[in-house]
Amino acid sequence: MSSLESLLASFKDFKVSRGHNYHYYFSAPEPGKLSLLLVHGFPSLAIDWHHQINYFKAKGYGLVVPDQLGYGGTDKPVDHKEYLHGLLAKDLVEIVDHEKLTDVIAIGHDWGSKTTSVLGNLFADRFLGFGFFAAGYVPPRATMTFEQLQTEVTQALGYGIYGYWDFLSAPDAVELVTKNVDSFLDLIYAKDPSLWKTHCCPTGALRTWVENNSRTPRGVTEELQRIYDAEFSKGGWTGPLNYYKAQIEPDGELEDAKKIPLANYKIHKPVFLGCALKDEICLPAFQKPITAQFCPQTTVHDFDTGHWVLNGAADEVNEALDKWIAGISASGSA
Repeated sequence: MSSLESLLASFKDFKVSRGHNYHYYFSAPEPGKLSLLLVHGFPSLAIDWHHQINYFKAKGYGLVVPDQLGYGGTDKPVDHKEYLHGLLAKDLVEIVDHEKLTDVIAIGHDWGSKTTSVLGNLFADRFLGFGFFAAGYVPPRATMTFEQLQTEVTQALGYGIYGYWDFLSAPDAVELVTKNVDSFLDLIYAKDPSLWKTHCCPTGALRTWVENNSRTPRGVTEELQRIYDAEFSKGGWTGPLNYYKAQIEPDGELEDAKKIPLANYKIHKPVFLGCALKDEICLPAFQKPITAQFCPQTTVHDFDTGHWVLNGAADEVNEALDKWIAGISASGSA
């Protein structure tokens, strides 16, 4: 059994109060050590954190690493409203409470950064700090529609970066991704991260790529690729794509964000921002000022890699995180 298969075999399950079962990796902290809640994004799995799991477990840190709703061994409801980040954040707090963990740091990647942001907005007292990779802190979007967001970003950059949201939230997206899944995953995990600028960012470009069944080399290991193929084949794409539908539909993010008080937009706990310098969508030039505006205690670290920084710069990620976490421990916050 490989190291990744061993990790997968040690997952456990817990049903949260709204009835969904979560499948997650858990390792209890050694005495005096903090715990880390690691939250993956799209399209990803808990196992994407395997480098961080192995590193921090060896150092005695506690770990809670769930397959997020819609992924892996976790339940996959079909209603997009089940994927609102306020609900997801509450689910994760219930898992942390179930494991009776107290000194916890929440760390997210991609859409996991949005869920982690909402943990900071609604449950700041339950965590010692918050970390974000690729995507930084995401403030609540209570009044700005997706169309307005797209227009604002396009005006600032001179080109759009969220064009792929239109395809991923479309009624036929599940069917097209399922039909041409190798093409889709090739681009999502492309070895050449610059392809995102031409084939994800413009509206219609991702649809064209998938419909044409275009191919490109992937930048993931064969072992991880086998796990992706097996899990996404088994679980389907309705759950993962609901994260985008929840952002587009009027009963989604706009309504969810209204439940967050304006006073909670700022996070006053220590924050780590890990930027991916070759990420064509989660642009560091955007992530840094927004995170700094809302998170005054931010530590920034740049990684010379694409979006999949957890694997692309694993050793550097672990060392930078370890140093930042040690600073929180030394400050007496724990």
